[in-house]
Amino acid sequence: MKTNRKSAEFQPNRVLSYFKAEWRALLIVTVSGLIYNIGLLTGPWFEGTMTGYLVEILNGTGQFSGMLMLVISFAVVTAVVQISRYVKRFYVRRFANNVNRRMKETLYGSLVKKSRASLREEGEGNIMTKAILDVDDCVEGMRKFTTEIFDTGVALTAYLCMLLWYDWRLTILCMLFPPISYVTAEKMKKVIQKAGAAYKEQSGRLSTAT
Repeated sequence: MKTNRKSAEFQPNRVLSYFKAEWRALLIVTVSGLIYNIGLLTGPWFEGTMTGYLVEILNGTGQFSGMLMLVISFAVVTAVVQISRYVKRFYVRRFANNVNRRMKETLYGSLVKKSRASLREEGEGNIMTKAILDVDDCVEGMRKFTTEIFDTGVALTAYLCMLLWYDWRLTILCMLFPPISYVTAEKMKKVIQKAGAAYKEQSGRLSTAT
């Protein structure tokens, strides 16, 4: 009954269903991604703190033991951040591989049930293109979306908060430029989509000829 209930809930034509099916891997990605991307702020903070403390030591107001504690703390925190980075990247790749396998199993299962006449009518080359390129592109998009939530969203938000705390005027001035790059990227999207569609069409013709 549990298997039937799960198969009934899963909708192969819904991208959200693939995210829900891999919730365990995504939970690990979320925890490790938050630790890694927020932990990136500790590097500049420790470097600045150690530089300031070194000046105090040279001026005779600081002690070596204090610098030693800073160095040990920096090494431990850096190790935790980098281990979290490894865990995040590993489970993002596992999530993408599982989705790729699940999508292709669904697609191949539907192809097996089709008649030879319908397959020839749709075109063998187009079918192979959908079976390989479209699934790979979809999975790659889901993987990049999952990755950029943390590497772009969380990391930039954390850096923005830190920079606003340091100097809010300079931070606002620097933030005038990202919207320009976003608009430029949006303009380029149509060109890239046209080129991608043309590539898939030619790939389908090549598969048919092969």
